[in-house]
Amino acid sequence: MTFTLASQLSYALNRAITSTSDYELQRSLRRFKQQIPDPDKDKGIFKPLWRANGKSWVEKLKFLLIRYRNIGHEWHFTDEQKEIFKQYYDAHKILVSCLKSDCYVSRKVRQQIEDTLLLPIAEIK
Repeated sequence: MTFTLASQLSYALNRAITSTSDYELQRSLRRFKQQIPDPDKDKGIFKPLWRANGKSWVEKLKFLLIRYRNIGHEWHFTDEQKEIFKQYYDAHKILVSCLKSDCYVSRKVRQQIEDTLLLPIAEIK
């Protein structure tokens, strides 16, 4: 990891800590950040520590993202599943395009579409 990327990681962690209202996430990110030396202040020790601990740090951050934001999973989709996602995405693009055009739907129907656009089917019913 270059110092530029390390600095960006440090910046991103600071932004995440100050911008979240989730106290548990904030606390976990602070603890995580304390384990990593500041790449801008500790240039001499950062590089060897990154080589020794970088994979572990990445895994810890990934764990926090999955735990608190449910992102960062390593999905292994089949080609069929990928095609279904593409169709789902394309259908939503068309629907949003229609909603932004001059087509007429009542305010109630438009609101219902917008409110349920990305919800799982089980939550819509």
